[in-house]
Amino acid sequence: VMSALYWATLSNGGNIGTIDTTTGVATIVGPTGHGGTFGVAQDPTTNILYASFGSSIGTVNKTTGAVTTIGDTTYAIYGITFDSSGQMWAVAVSGGALYKVNKATAVATLVGTAGVVGIAWMDIGFNGSTLYGVAGNSSVILYTINTTTGAATPVAGVTGACTNVMGIGFDAGGTLYASDYTSAKFCTMNPATGVTTLIGATGVSFPHGGDIGTLASPTPTPAVPTLSEWAELVLAGLLVIGGCAGLCRRTTRKAA
Repeated sequence: VMSALYWATLSNGGNIGTIDTTTGVATIVGPTGHGGTFGVAQDPTTNILYASFGSSIGTVNKTTGAVTTIGDTTYAIYGITFDSSGQMWAVAVSGGALYKVNKATAVATLVGTAGVVGIAWMDIGFNGSTLYGVAGNSSVILYTINTTTGAATPVAGVTGACTNVMGIGFDAGGTLYASDYTSAKFCTMNPATGVTTLIGATGVSFPHGGDIGTLASPTPTPAVPTLSEWAELVLAGLLVIGGCAGLCRRTTRKAA
């Protein structure tokens, strides 16, 4: 069974890559082309990967890592995510304002504010219909966020093997993954207690943002005819040749 694939920004926002959720090892796909690319999320309805950089949103080429700009939300954001319907959500780094974002235009509509001041919001992610977020200053706290009002409720401080968590993402089974920006470690996190358990070192500096996703669709390989198909092709060719020969003979007799 293939392990879940976790997309993340790497190298302090310079690259896009993947993290193996079994080993924690990161693989750089390529440069984003935009400095400060700190958020990444996959639309579950289309498998298109999106990224945030500064106040802008773009789509990610899963083969090269390059980010193509869609538009500007006008708000400084790191954390972006999608709900199961394909709606994009974003949280402002400062103040924690929650937005619904039009993924085609990047226009952001305010839902509400977190009500928690003096902290920086790093990433958000859905587990079912419940939205979680990580934010902090000297230490990181895991929150749930009300998607109607934007209000944030603390769950617990983040402790264990990964503490400076700036990227989170849930898989389909509800496992919460987390990346530590400072130590470049990759962990699972208990969404009820904030305790993290080490999976492994990523091997790439400064992982940030994150979401479970899929690889680029492979280029279809041209089909090679089977032996029976080759036989049918040969037979068809012989019939065409035979038909042409018969037509030529009839034409010759008429001319004579």
